[in-house]
Parts: sequence; structure tokens; C-alpha cells
Amino acid sequence: MSDAKRAALSRDGTPALLQSYWGGYVSVRARGECIELLRDPSAALPCYRAERDGTKLFASDLALLAAAGSETGQVAWDALGRILYCAGLPTSETALAGVTELRAGEVIAVDARSERTITGWSPWDFVEPGGGDCAAGAVLLRRTIEQCVAAWSSPYRRPLVSLSGGLDSSIVAACLAQSRREATCLTLFTDDPAGDERGFAQMVCESVGLPLTECRYDLDAVDLGRALGSHLPRPSGRVEAQPYEAAHREVAVRVNADAFFTGNGGDNVFGYSQSAAALADRALQEGPAAGAFATLRDICRQTGAGPLRVTRAAVRIARQPPGYRWKPNPSFLHPELVASLRGMAFSHPWLAPPPWALPGKAAHIAALVRAQLTLEADRSRMAPLINPLLSQPVVEACLAIPSWQWREGGRDRAIARAAFAGRLPAAIVDRKVKGTPDPFCGEIVQRKCEELRARLLDGQLAQHRILDPGAIEDTLRPGRPTSGEENVRLLELANVEAWLGARPSYPSGGGPAVYSGAAG
Repeated sequence: MSDAKRAALSRDGTPALLQSYWGGYVSVRARGECIELLRDPSAALPCYRAERDGTKLFASDLALLAAAGSETGQVAWDALGRILYCAGLPTSETALAGVTELRAGEVIAVDARSERTITGWSPWDFVEPGGGDCAAGAVLLRRTIEQCVAAWSSPYRRPLVSLSGGLDSSIVAACLAQSRREATCLTLFTDDPAGDERGFAQMVCESVGLPLTECRYDLDAVDLGRALGSHLPRPSGRVEAQPYEAAHREVAVRVNADAFFTGNGGDNVFGYSQSAAALADRALQEGPAAGAFATLRDICRQTGAGPLRVTRAAVRIARQPPGYRWKPNPSFLHPELVASLRGMAFSHPWLAPPPWALPGKAAHIAALVRAQLTLEADRSRMAPLINPLLSQPVVEACLAIPSWQWREGGRDRAIARAAFAGRLPAAIVDRKVKGTPDPFCGEIVQRKCEELRARLLDGQLAQHRILDPGAIEDTLRPGRPTSGEENVRLLELANVEAWLGARPSYPSGGGPAVYSGAAG
């Protein structure tokens, strides 16, 4: 860094840093007796905090807090109940007593007498309600993604890419191939055809010139007593991801991978939606002009809904108060817990809209918020886990694109599709249906039903009146088929129970090395 840049950062602080640099970092800046910490807007590096004997501790890993002498093992049961009810909303509290978290883009200023937390980066600062030319937006987006993938991959020689064959992970694979890394792709498949995307993954790898490894979702790799995210201060993940994580670790050893790359967050960043919010946005922005009718046609083509139904939905959305209404998930939670949390305010700085906010863009920003608790997979303990589509420059470029442009031509994520139309096979760019491992979730619940019932009914969640035993009994009674949503929630709760059984995770004095990287 030049002396001039160092002087500018010292003088201008957080705004200068956010404008000139991006990556996975927590910055620390001294201003007299005050210390300012900023967590980068992409949430690529965690920032947990605790206190010991009046000393404020900040670390990127729970084990480091324990190594500094912080008590990190006691479960905060009230907070755990709120976390399960809040359905993926990032909060400053964790499920461990005395451990909190600095949220992405937040700045905390600490001195000997006080502290305050402010929003250092807001997504609303990059929203352009009117938007610009779609073709120019696609070119800018492609260049931004290519540059971000190249920057992230520059320290590594052999990245391992999680490739589903869908658009988002295919974009990352294409950019890695262009950056000339010795990358290997890995795709997982289920026995059910709905979760078998090997044909699409093969098509991508043949097109971009990368080798592909295929692994089966193995039911024998599922252990209901083993926790994903045991190293984290809040439960994270679901049981069905255990074979996914295991396959990545095994292949990484085989190919000597030094980083994991994913397309995680693509739907969130690229404005994926099946609602009528884009029509509401365009009508509110431009009035009932020809553009609104074009967006109506696009939404009908994408969703298959009729124009009257879409119009009515758009009118309802347009009449709602500004902002996004975060929805809780009370499924299988104890009625007393749900009653105590009903009416709870779901607070996050990014969910507070300016007066001119459009509903579709508010939903887009809420999707960015939702992605932030999915970034610390277990394999990140083995090698850095990179989610380049959530990079700050990519997010800022996508925020400037109006919601209706993401639906242009009746295609979801339309600008991203246009951006890589010449870099990926047409069959990938034009895909409308994506595979899912959901059938594997159903298989786990069906095959391990008795063990699942016993763990949930006899576990700590039920003992602390967080789970509703009656709802568990009814759902898992013999002969009753379970829905996809029920399977997902049950496997989430099973992982929470295993996470509780793993506490305390780290004795004082030990912990893994910390990864931290930044790019400019």
C-alpha cells in the first residue's frame, strides 16, 4: 500500500476503505482512545466477540475466544429459541451466553467508557431505482464477476469447485477456468433423478475444460449424532449436508486442493424471484406505461401464472408498507415459545428501507441478508471456503439492476444469463428447472425415522421446551408421509440437537488457524 493510500485510509476511515478495498476481512482502526472495527459487507470473515475481566475480545473463530480465556460453552436457551424462530435472520446474538457477533457491514466503536454500533455499509446506497441499459449491465456484471473470481483465486493453485450444473456454480467454474487455475469440479447426485445433475455438470466441464469428479449422496455417511457447525456459536446446517461435506473433504485430499469455491448466494445476488414484486416495482417507478406491460408478460412467461393473477398480486404488493416483512418459522416449536415470540420485531439494518424503496428491491436485499448464515460450512476448517458471487463488487453491481430487468424475457436471473451467454453452453444458460437433493432428505427421514423421533423427543430441545413433542409425535407417526418442508425442518432440528450434544466444543488454549484475505 502506498503512503498516499495509507494516509487516505487514516484520514477518511471506513468510507475510504469500503470504496477502495474488498475481500474477507475485519478492519481495526485506532482513533485516539477509540478503536473502530468494521466487518466486511460480504460476511466472508466472521467477527465474534466476548469479554473477560472487563477486556473486550474479538476473534474470527470461537476457538480463539476460548484460547483468550473467554467462557464459550454455556448455551443461551432463550437466544437459541429466537434463532430457530427467526428463520435465518442474522442477529448480533448467538446461541452461546456471552458471545455476540458483529454483522456484515457493521462498525463498532469502542473506548474505555462506551461503545456504539453503526452501519458502515448499506445496500441501499447502491440501488438505482430507474436502472440502466440491460446489455451494458450484463457486460459490467460479467467483468465484475470475472475480476472477483480471479482475485479470490490468485493465492491458490488447485481450487475445488462445487458444481451442481446450475447457472450460478457454472459461472464460477467458467471464471476459474479462464483464470487458469488447476481447478477440479465436484458434483454430487442422488439415486432419485430429481437430484442427479451429472449430465449438466459434465456439459459445463467439457465446455470450460475442467475435470469433474462425481460422488453419490451416501446414506451411510449420515450420522444423526454428529453435528455440522459444531465449531460455531450457533447451530448451522442440516443433516443431509453431511455426505456433501464428507465428499468435499475426501476429494480435496485426493486432488490436494488448497481452497473450496462455490456458487453459493447466486440466487440471492441475481435477484431470483417468482413473485409479482417486479411488476409492482416498475409500475410504481414508471407508472402504467408500456414497460409495465412488458414486465407483466415476462412474469407470466416465467411463472406460468395468468396476467390477472399476476396483476392482482402486484397491486397487493404495491399497497403494502415499505420494506420487507421477514417471516418466522414456528414449525415444531413449542406453543409457549411461539406465543412468547409472536409480535417479535425482526430487526436488521439492511431491512430498514429509505422512503423511496421499492418492494421488489427490498426483497432482493432481504435475500442478501438471508445468505449470510450459510457461509461457514464444515469444510472451511480444512481450507478456505470462497463464495465469490457474494463479493462486495458483485453485490453492488447487482443492487444497481432493477428487479424487472432480472426477469427480462421471462427468465429468472436474466442479466446473469445474458452476461455469460457466450461463456457457457446454451443448455446451461437457458435452464429453467434445477435439480434438488430434497428426495434424499425424505429418504433420511424415512430410513432413520425411529432414531430421529427418539433424539428429538428425548433431547435437550424438548427438555427446555423449545420443541413441541406433540407435533414431532404426530409428524413421525408410522405410516404418515412427510412433506418436503417438514423433512427440511426435522433435519435442521436434528442437527441442532447434535450441536447441543457437542458443547462445549473447544477447551481453552486450543483452536485452528485463522484465514483472512482481502483484495483490492
